[in-house]
Amino acid sequence: MLKLAIFKTDCTPPLKMPVGLNLHSQAQYIRDPLFMRGCIFDDCRKRVVIASMDYAALLHSAYENLRSALASATKTQAENVVIHCIHQHDAPLMDFEAAEYFPRFNRQYFNWWDEIIKSVSVAASAALDSFQEISAVGHAQNPVAEYASNRRVTMPNEQLRTRLSRCGENDLRDAPEGIIDPLLRTICFKGINDQIITSLSFYATHPQVANTGDKFSADAPGEAMRLAELGNQNSMPIFFTGAGGNVTAGKYTSADLENNIQIFGKRLADAIEHNLRNLTWEQIAEFSWQKQTFKFPVKEISRDNLLKRLVVPRESLTAAALLGAMQFNPEPDYEMFLLTFGNTSMLFLPGEPFVEYQLYVNSISPDKFIAVAANCRDDFFYLPLSASFAEKGGYETENFCRTDERFEPLFKTAVNELFSKTTILTTK
Repeated sequence: MLKLAIFKTDCTPPLKMPVGLNLHSQAQYIRDPLFMRGCIFDDCRKRVVIASMDYAALLHSAYENLRSALASATKTQAENVVIHCIHQHDAPLMDFEAAEYFPRFNRQYFNWWDEIIKSVSVAASAALDSFQEISAVGHAQNPVAEYASNRRVTMPNEQLRTRLSRCGENDLRDAPEGIIDPLLRTICFKGINDQIITSLSFYATHPQVANTGDKFSADAPGEAMRLAELGNQNSMPIFFTGAGGNVTAGKYTSADLENNIQIFGKRLADAIEHNLRNLTWEQIAEFSWQKQTFKFPVKEISRDNLLKRLVVPRESLTAAALLGAMQFNPEPDYEMFLLTFGNTSMLFLPGEPFVEYQLYVNSISPDKFIAVAANCRDDFFYLPLSASFAEKGGYETENFCRTDERFEPLFKTAVNELFSKTTILTTK
């Protein structure tokens, strides 16, 4: 028997805590609460936990600690737990290893994190008393118009320029969308009462359209979840950001931040609602949970040079992040997880892969429905294509990047092996 439990808990930090990518910022107010929403799947043989969090990122020990707590609370193993961060920039980026390079950030400064772990654990544990039998799994997809645009824009002089999430430069706004995945994909689980228990929706772009660095906010995905909950009060919607490392909303955003949240949140909510009305259902009795690992190719980085960059304000955060990664795990494994229900799969990837990786994944098995979530621990930072390292301009290959051109072929080999392995499992 396949069964499911869901949970939701507020994970908003106290005021004055750092916001997003800037450890030196402070939240002056809370625009809207930040949540963790999660699913616990069980088929009487294995138990898997998938959670989505309104945070910018979880790295290194912060990820490991929360993952272990969720595993303990739900009575499963840590390798059966995946935590995704939606990656809003007006939300915490938890990197204790990087924070060690700034004296003001001692561990006591982040004591509130222990309370977040406790509240998540309590909510997940309580959910074990409310498992529901799953009668069917549904899926649908629909394009979202005028949201995503590739941020690596090649100009007439062949130089790359960056189209950020809020772009005021007309020549960049007027440039084509570029390579994106326009589809918002939704996967639903129906109970024996024929009601949808939860919906999981996936869309590939940096999600923020109104970040300012002085507040906590779930941005457009938070607004989408609010609208989706209003429209489906008996079901809990969950959102996941796909492989959008080189994608933003920069072509379509305006200077009116609140209007951005309303407009882009509604675009996501409308696509989710469209999918809910057009689901293809499949009856499933069990699921497969597979992991594929390869040794992450770490490019050579001078620790001495990073230490020198710590004193340069605009470079200090990047330097601290790379130093923290080197300290925590100098030779990490890259782990991807695949959750499959019949012809419907969810692939969970660490780091911030370029959207081309998501498009590649969906080309492997065109007859299957595959949704991709990235930012499932951000230890690996940006994951460009091999060709990206030879391009002139752009910043993803230099800032917050630990790898080089070796990553792409390793990833493609591993993901093909993963899907091949899962096909054998699900056809027995």
